[in-house]
Amino acid sequence: MQKLIENYKGLLLFMFVYWVVCFVMLFKESNFLYFMLPWNTFLALLPLVFIMKAEMAIRQRKVGWPAFWIILWLLFFPNSVYVITDFIHITNDKFLWLVEVEPFSSDARVAYSHEIMVWAKLFVIGAGFLFALLAGLESVYKLERLSRKKYSTIICFSGLAMLSLLTGLGVYIGRFLRFNSWDILANPIQLVRQVLGIDAFAVQFIAVFACFVFGGYVLYRTLRKSAD
Repeated sequence: MQKLIENYKGLLLFMFVYWVVCFVMLFKESNFLYFMLPWNTFLALLPLVFIMKAEMAIRQRKVGWPAFWIILWLLFFPNSVYVITDFIHITNDKFLWLVEVEPFSSDARVAYSHEIMVWAKLFVIGAGFLFALLAGLESVYKLERLSRKKYSTIICFSGLAMLSLLTGLGVYIGRFLRFNSWDILANPIQLVRQVLGIDAFAVQFIAVFACFVFGGYVLYRTLRKSAD
């Protein structure tokens, strides 16, 4: 935990400030969303914690522990990109509308909402998603660096493709089937039954989300390596 604080103190500071903002919003609007967003960002940080634990276990040559932490990382990684689905909570908010005019008039225009809480909600969700995504992709980057010490580039990118598909499945399970990461242990039979019954939409969603994760990581990796 000390190494996490040393290496990512800026990230942790952002998270705590974000929590404060969410609780202020919760006080003003009494919307349960502002309770869930801090929880989601906490879950999104766990994969980074787990992969750092795996790194430490490898350095200390602890047999079995690296695999344990990497499995935990895999179970919780979908939480890092799940937050993008929280944008559905702005569906009923009015951001803009067309101003009605007389037929054939050239004065038609778009009017934007001046309700600040509507825009604040959008910004808070966006900030949470940005934090969660960066924390998650950083954990993948660290795992890739560990993997490249043993495996070729082709194997690493094949693993990334598989991870992207599993993440898409994990997000689908979380958003649509309403299971959590720990339900793999707490409620495995019901979880498997639900997954085996997925339909064509589920397959399409998983594929599209997998492309998002894969493309997002490739972009992050490019920027990260340029900064190193």
